[in-house]
Amino acid sequence: MCSVPAFENDQIEANGVNPRPRANLALDLNVLFKEVRLDFDLRSLIDGIVEQQAIQLFRQNRAVFSTAILLAYEMGLVTPAEIDEHFAGGSQALTGLYRESLKRIDAKLNAVAQAIVGEDDDDFEVIAFEFRVREDYGRSEAGPQPVDLVMALNARFTQLDLIEVDRALAKVVIGCIRYIQDFGEIGICACDIQRTGIGFFLEDELSELKAEINGGNNASDRELAELFLERGQYPFSEFTDDADYLEERIELLRRIINNDPEKLFGDIPDLKGIRAFHRLHKQQDAYVTSPWWPFIEESLAFIRFVEKIKKNHHPEFTIFDSTGSFYSDCGIGVGHAIGFGFDWEDTLAAELYEDIANAGETPMSSIALNPIALNQTADKLMILAKARGLIRLAEMIQINQQGDDD
Repeated sequence: MCSVPAFENDQIEANGVNPRPRANLALDLNVLFKEVRLDFDLRSLIDGIVEQQAIQLFRQNRAVFSTAILLAYEMGLVTPAEIDEHFAGGSQALTGLYRESLKRIDAKLNAVAQAIVGEDDDDFEVIAFEFRVREDYGRSEAGPQPVDLVMALNARFTQLDLIEVDRALAKVVIGCIRYIQDFGEIGICACDIQRTGIGFFLEDELSELKAEINGGNNASDRELAELFLERGQYPFSEFTDDADYLEERIELLRRIINNDPEKLFGDIPDLKGIRAFHRLHKQQDAYVTSPWWPFIEESLAFIRFVEKIKKNHHPEFTIFDSTGSFYSDCGIGVGHAIGFGFDWEDTLAAELYEDIANAGETPMSSIALNPIALNQTADKLMILAKARGLIRLAEMIQINQQGDDD
């Protein structure tokens, strides 16, 4: 305990309420504090408190900490020797290894994506991830705690311009993008937004306007807006009674109808068609010198990588537990919209993400972590990282092309 020299009795005020030295008492405070004596080891006390806090933190998060460390081990980022060393060091050391594991997993995923892009990229946006114990009210408190790897993505829109690209080449690029989205379970083409069910009026709006046009109604956008409101026509009457707003809306819908990617590009090749195109044209300078050729080759390498993993695990092998997650109604798949060069795509993507934000959602998906099958989770993360790298590669090709044009 700490002790300091006490005042003499005649140095205390008579009332004794707030003892203080008399005004004429000269105190040397430096001497006073130099005479403080510590009857214990303060360093040991602090270390003990920190260790107790670490023990409590580890006990509360044992499932999360151990799962993250084991996942890092499966990914080759933590060695058995490191685990043994930190285990011998106690809870504080294991907590430190958990935090280091998170850093290494994040760095690994970023490095895999960057390797595909092929250059340092300060604007590259990584996916945020967090290990969480799933709330399972039917589970016994004494039972094992299920842990999920929850991944979130800030909304992002990539505007490619494939309209001016050689048509056959552009179709193959789109085919590659669709396989990346399918296998990597991330990204959505702007032309598919109407089918997400998030901006659920859009598909009905397009259907109703097409029916009106195909029925021979050649009215202007303003006339159609007034007609729809007068009729109380679904779905337009569900979200507005403003003719000015609806006129602008109909103008956008017309642009979507008149500039339909399916009409411009036609049938998009499947995987067999993509491989045939690559095999047929890989010796032709007109294609090989295109900035999109490396994207096609990287995409095919990615597809081979995924096929090998599916063969080793299961043909129905998927990355995320579902299109949504236990934590959000909006899956990570819609977190990155991709346009092909049409003037309505950015507006549609903005509406999508505004709807998501207004609903209080974030594009988020989760992976249920099985401690005895973390090798599968490691494979899933590699697929996701490569898919992100490929989408970023497409962005960089577009950015470099715009720079050349300028």
